[in-house]
Amino acid sequence: MMGMVFGFSGQKASAVTVGFPNAKSAAGAVQASYFYEKSIKEPVQKIMSAQEQTLRAVAVSIAPKIEYSPNTYPVGQCTWGAKELAPWIGNNWGNANDWAISALSLGFDIGTSAKVGAVMVWSDGGYGHVAIVTDVAADGMIQVQEANYAGNPAVGNYRGWFDPAVESAYAAISYIYAPTQIN
Repeated sequence: MMGMVFGFSGQKASAVTVGFPNAKSAAGAVQASYFYEKSIKEPVQKIMSAQEQTLRAVAVSIAPKIEYSPNTYPVGQCTWGAKELAPWIGNNWGNANDWAISALSLGFDIGTSAKVGAVMVWSDGGYGHVAIVTDVAADGMIQVQEANYAGNPAVGNYRGWFDPAVESAYAAISYIYAPTQIN
């Protein structure tokens, strides 16, 4: 199968050849990678960054809405496991990859540093993944409790100590911090 050509105005190259898995050269794979980085990944990151900045500005005036209600996430999913471990989490935050933005819009603090009790949010994959941070070492290694890791529906510590920067090299990681005053 031949590659497809996409034209983009305003870029140095007027067309980028996108290689497919059966591309006949390494050049096709490099072009596909370039296309992904410049035409998809970077613009999406800019949009998400702009949305986050807007939500942060609004969230400053919002006190976090703490919701102690029965867990309505599907049993065995990572979202269910996180809500079981941290009942302050809301029920309608969406898929795991939506949680950081949902929490921020409700006034919760989010960031990029692990803290005990925080919800760790991975944005990769179709739905993302969430876990609760249970321990943070001085060297940055962490431990988490999670459900639906490697298909295991029970909540547990399946990874032991791990470096989130290494294990999650292809994912955007964020943390939702537990409110300081939980009712």
